[in-house]
Amino acid sequence: MRSIYKKIDVKPELLILFFLAFISGLFRDVLIFFLIIFVHEMGHVISSLLYDWKIKKISFSICGGFITYEEKIDEPFKEEFLIAISGFLFQTLFYLIAFFLYKKGLLDSGLMVLIQKYHYSIFIFNLLPIIPLDGSKIINILLNEVFSFKKSLKITFIVSFITIILIVSYMLFLPVKVEFCYIMIFLFLIKKVVSFYKDIPHLFNRFLFERYAYPNKYKKISIINGYHIDRLKRQKSHIFIIDKKRYKEREILSKIFD
Repeated sequence: MRSIYKKIDVKPELLILFFLAFISGLFRDVLIFFLIIFVHEMGHVISSLLYDWKIKKISFSICGGFITYEEKIDEPFKEEFLIAISGFLFQTLFYLIAFFLYKKGLLDSGLMVLIQKYHYSIFIFNLLPIIPLDGSKIINILLNEVFSFKKSLKITFIVSFITIILIVSYMLFLPVKVEFCYIMIFLFLIKKVVSFYKDIPHLFNRFLFERYAYPNKYKKISIINGYHIDRLKRQKSHIFIIDKKRYKEREILSKIFD
C-alpha cells in the first residue's frame, strides 16, 4: 500500500479550493464532498490490487478523482466490470456506516444531511454514461460483449456526446439555476470526450499491437469475412476468411507489424 500512496497526485487547484473553503466557512461541506470521492476511488484501488492491475496514477482535482492504469486493453470483462462498480460499492458502504452511526446518536443530523446529499449526487453523477465517468466504462464493457472493439469505442463516444447535449439542454431551457461549478465540470467532461474521440485511432492501433505482441487463445471464436481488422473483438480469437481461405488472427496481424 505504501507504493500506492506515492502514486496519489493532488492537484494544486484542489488545495486552493480547500483553503478558500476554510476561510469562507464551507470547509465541512468541501471536506465531506471529497471524503466521499476519496472513498469511491479507494474502492477502485482496492479491487484493482485484488486483480493485480498496475496503477499508474491516482489523481484528485476539483473535478473529482481519476485513476490511470498501465494494464493491457484486453483485460477480462469480469475484472474490468467489478473494478468499475467497486467505487459505487465502497461509497454505499461508507454511507451505510454513517447512517448506522447517525441512528446510534454518534453522528449529528447536520453532518448526516451533508453525507446523504453528497453521497447521492456523486453516485448519480458517476452513473452518467459520459467519458471518463464509471457509467461510460460500464456501458463500454457491455458494448464490447456484442460489438467489435473499435465500434464499441465509437458508440461510447456517441452516447457520451448525446448525454452531454441532453443535460446541457435541460439546464439551458428549463428554469434550473446553473452554478459556476456545473459549468466547470461539464467543460471538463466535454474536453475529455473530445480527447477520447481523437484518441480512438491510437487506442485501436494499440489494441491491435497488444493482440499481436501478447497472443492469447480465447475459447470464443469469431469469424470475419474479408480483411476487416476493425471487426476484431475483445476476449475472442478470430478466423479470417479471405478468397475462400482461412487465416488465423496472428497471420493477419503479422502482415501489419512484421
